[in-house]
Amino acid sequence: MENENQDVEFTYEIVNAKLRPIAEKLVEKFDELHHIDVDKVLFVLNYKSAKNKHRITLAHTSRVPEKWAQLLYQLGGYNYKFVIEVYAKTTAAFDESQMVALLYRELRRIGMNGEILTPDVHDWWQMLMGLGRKWFYPDVSCPNLLDDENSWQKLMGSYYNPEELAEQEGE
Repeated sequence: MENENQDVEFTYEIVNAKLRPIAEKLVEKFDELHHIDVDKVLFVLNYKSAKNKHRITLAHTSRVPEKWAQLLYQLGGYNYKFVIEVYAKTTAAFDESQMVALLYRELRRIGMNGEILTPDVHDWWQMLMGLGRKWFYPDVSCPNLLDDENSWQKLMGSYYNPEELAEQEGE
């Protein structure tokens, strides 16, 4: 019997091995992410374009539907609650720092009670003020959030407000 998947081109690829280690480091470094169990997040690369043609979509975070959570568990014992779907076409030119920033942004969407949060402005305030509003542009780089010397206090300068961050963590 011939391998029928031999010449199949997939639209979606599981990229846990590549993105989970970055996510683990982000959760370890940033207090506002400490509530996230990275082992419950499925990381997927989507080779199709995002559904919204009028806006650039870099990634999408959602809860795994119960049906799919059960099926994935039956396949390999993985108990995923969330999926972070990164769009390959819009992130192909990203450097490492931009991918780290994108993963931070998407992890922030996972709320304390498992809800999916919406950023407080077009993006999270810390990202806009610390990385700049063009952090995801192909010809622009941004500071790597995982570098030891980088903190929101350093990156945001006079815009840093720890009380505001604490309020957002509690949402």
